[in-house]
Amino acid sequence: MTRSGVERAVVVICDSLRADLIAPETAPFLAELRARAASFAAHRSVFPSTTRASAASIATGCRPARHGLLGNTMALDEGEGLVCRSAGAPDFRDRLRRATGRTLHVPTLAERLRWHGEASVSCANVSPGAAYFQDPDGHGWVYHSAGSFAPGRVPIDDPASAGLKKGIAGDRAMTERFCCDILEDRAPSVAILWLSEPDYTGHHSALGSPEHRAAIAGADSLVKQVFETVRRLDPKGDDILFVTGSDHGMETVAESIDLTELLIAAGLKQSRGSRELVVAPNGTAATLYFAEPEGALVARVARFLAGENWVGELFVGDGLPAAGLPADTPMQIAVSLAGEDRVNPHGVAGYAPIVQDPSDNESKIGFGQHGGLGPNEQRPFLIIEGGGFAPGVRRQPSSLVDIAPTVLRHLHLDHDDMDGHALPREVI
Repeated sequence: MTRSGVERAVVVICDSLRADLIAPETAPFLAELRARAASFAAHRSVFPSTTRASAASIATGCRPARHGLLGNTMALDEGEGLVCRSAGAPDFRDRLRRATGRTLHVPTLAERLRWHGEASVSCANVSPGAAYFQDPDGHGWVYHSAGSFAPGRVPIDDPASAGLKKGIAGDRAMTERFCCDILEDRAPSVAILWLSEPDYTGHHSALGSPEHRAAIAGADSLVKQVFETVRRLDPKGDDILFVTGSDHGMETVAESIDLTELLIAAGLKQSRGSRELVVAPNGTAATLYFAEPEGALVARVARFLAGENWVGELFVGDGLPAAGLPADTPMQIAVSLAGEDRVNPHGVAGYAPIVQDPSDNESKIGFGQHGGLGPNEQRPFLIIEGGGFAPGVRRQPSSLVDIAPTVLRHLHLDHDDMDGHALPREVI
């Protein structure tokens, strides 16, 4: 049954919802909540601004440099040299553990809660990787269509999740279950709901199109449903901290860059399948892995990239920590592609090229994408209500890594060993 008078936190993520696309006509509830709750005007994602890296950053309160999940794709050496793998695949967690000896390098919210005998539940309608890296080592409950797990990563029979598909219908079914089963009946200390929209539609239609705006409206209605459930359980907002936000925004895709072919043509890579240098495409960003991280090839590739007009920001070797990435791994170069401040046919600003992903042959031109440091993909939203948060706009910088320490402070648990910081309850 529902626990009364015990602090809890509820987090709802609307994947890819740009802060500037929250408007009364498309997202009436979020627009209204933002006006009367605590909102964060300078909120930012991490780099790469991909869902899987973002999920790990929200879960750990740390940037990729510390938690170790370096994007939607990563190159792993599983015994026969570097190979690019999708971090979204159901088996990537196991591949990462076999290749490196661990999953994430720092504790997640779920692990910290279990230290204190508290429970966490995550329901996610995104890729398996984004779902599982919220709790990769099985400290809480995780529900996903690719497989659901109880603590200890014990597989559970979960037909309610098994039938879900990305899109608003799947999000709606998951939200119903989240409200009734998770929030009302089980009442865990932390409950996280990760919606696929508007990301799913944004990747398959133009930003600001009728289809995309309908997806935003659908996600908005589901956030409202969760909020109303939360406030029915805790009318005064003293006990349940309600957090809603997104992991990143999106840019419109201008063109696709075949980076691997460019490197081959420049004499920097032997062939598409060669393993001395491997490109990990991450939408509007890419990370480059080297079989010899301290070899001369790194500098040669960096010089080549510095001369390309599609390159926006370039991070190499010891410069990687400035982007929140580690300097001591085979990944020695990261690039954010150069954006353009122009408006698409539906009035939405921001274009950028993407790095071609050989595993995905579907054209992305004119649709939404993310991964880099562009101003629009780095524009997630964040709204907090309850838990002592005074209404008003906070204009100081905040980030995804601040969510976990904010939740832990509400639960009276330690949080001072994270990259992020608990967000201010009062307007400063």
